[in-house]
Amino acid sequence: MATDTQTPSRASADRRQVWAGQARAFAERYARELFRNKVVLFWSVAFPVAFYLLTITVFIDTGAVPDTVVPYQKAGVAVSYGMFGAIVASLNSFGQQLAADFEADRYMQYRSLPLAPSADLAGRAVAGLALSVVAFVAVLVVAVPTGAAFSLRAAASVPVVVLAVLTFAVLWMMLAVVVATLVRDARYASVVTISIALGAYFLTGYNGTDPGAFAGPDWLLNWLPFTLATRLVSHNIVVFPDTGVLGSGSLLSVPSLSFGVGLLAATTLAAVAVGLLVMRHAVYGEVRP
Repeated sequence: MATDTQTPSRASADRRQVWAGQARAFAERYARELFRNKVVLFWSVAFPVAFYLLTITVFIDTGAVPDTVVPYQKAGVAVSYGMFGAIVASLNSFGQQLAADFEADRYMQYRSLPLAPSADLAGRAVAGLALSVVAFVAVLVVAVPTGAAFSLRAAASVPVVVLAVLTFAVLWMMLAVVVATLVRDARYASVVTISIALGAYFLTGYNGTDPGAFAGPDWLLNWLPFTLATRLVSHNIVVFPDTGVLGSGSLLSVPSLSFGVGLLAATTLAAVAVGLLVMRHAVYGEVRP
């Protein structure tokens, strides 16, 4: 009779390896679906870029501000629309993809396989993060030839911006998981998610980058995680000199670095916990590792 000599540590390592393999497979599949979908690429990448170009050429009167300020004004607009692109990528495109899997009854098959819901969610998130980063960076890249001026406020600005963009996208993706699970129809999921994206963006003063367009108190923009993330990004890469017209350094009053990073980390962890619960109980229908 054969004896199982596998140690607990070896078994745990094998489970981690299996989980990593499943997450990688999900990430590759979802990335292919997102980046090969022309509609997704249009709304996530091309649309925010076009909206940025339209805004700086039509909607903003650059003649009303000093020439020395215009490059930073364009940079602020680019950050705003770049983050909007990240919303569309992580909320609308991500949610539609999950809803399409419900429509195609793919989870009927997934539930019969030894798949980890957390690996599924992690793989989806990696693919969604990749598209969100592309959507954000695309607007900034296009903005540079138009005269937008970007610079780093400090050495710590790089990790702060990376953290803000990633947590921003994760928050919207976890919301997309909830919406898609409730709706389970790609068309209705698209309507709901794009409505949320547009409403959140415009009602909060372009994600908190224009406090004058926000009907609520300014301090709230530093507590809402998605506006806080956008304001931190703008504060750290749109740094203009003191012109005597706009003051010095930044138009946005952001919280301390420790508060901002701590709040983003806490809200993102809470959102991921909710996303995992939904995937385990509502999507896969049972608790799995």
